[in-house]
Amino acid sequence: PSEHWMEGKQYAAEYQINVIQNRDSQRGAPVISVLFDFHPDDTPNFRIQQLLDHFQAQYDADQVACEAKQRQQRKLNARLLLRGKADESTWLDEPAEEEAKFEEYRRRVEEQPLYRKFNVWDPEWILVTTWFFGYEGSLTEPPCTEFLEWRIMDKPALISRGQLVQMKKILFNHVDKNCKRTSVHYQGSVARPLQPYSGRLVHRCMCRDFLGDDDRKEYGMNRCLWVDRDKFGFDRDQYTLEWYKKTHKYEDPSDQPLTDWASF
Repeated sequence: PSEHWMEGKQYAAEYQINVIQNRDSQRGAPVISVLFDFHPDDTPNFRIQQLLDHFQAQYDADQVACEAKQRQQRKLNARLLLRGKADESTWLDEPAEEEAKFEEYRRRVEEQPLYRKFNVWDPEWILVTTWFFGYEGSLTEPPCTEFLEWRIMDKPALISRGQLVQMKKILFNHVDKNCKRTSVHYQGSVARPLQPYSGRLVHRCMCRDFLGDDDRKEYGMNRCLWVDRDKFGFDRDQYTLEWYKKTHKYEDPSDQPLTDWASF
């Protein structure tokens, strides 16, 4: 499942974009996080399927390499056990038809391109919003170093249930070419356990803070007027002036009660 919770909800999965920058920078390294929810009609996400196809090709290639290695080892073991016996060459060999099927499958897998062009920023399928929650945090895997500027996009992208099943299969069952498992999952999850805030401030960027390029051109301003916030998807009954003041203070954690969402 997702490594971040938003407004009390943990999502089906999470997609993280790590932005590489100059090592001399005094600012933390940005990480953009997109949460995934299920499409109400179970429609697959086109861009995510492209990514899954890429990982599936590598998964299949490693599986085939592992199987080929195991087959070769079985043949070597049989020859060692039956050294000098008359039927040494056939004992424990794969049936000819099975061997042919495997070699055909191996050929198809090895012919698959392992790299496919992929738009990680696709605004239709992945980055479906401009605004986000932000905080200073750490890596979510060892050594959990604290040098990241997290940006949790405030609207989830959508995937199908079948795509989540495929993700889990690739993540949990992958073996490398030497047949070693690579997954670090625990109890069906690769998400870091929930962590306390420890005084961190979480800010919420909305249209009052900035507008995207297209909205800026159409609206004629760099940010929305407070009275127009509902035009950009911020319901005026929920996003009140009191809410804005609480989520846009940075001086003291006590000024910002963090009760409406949680981070890992």
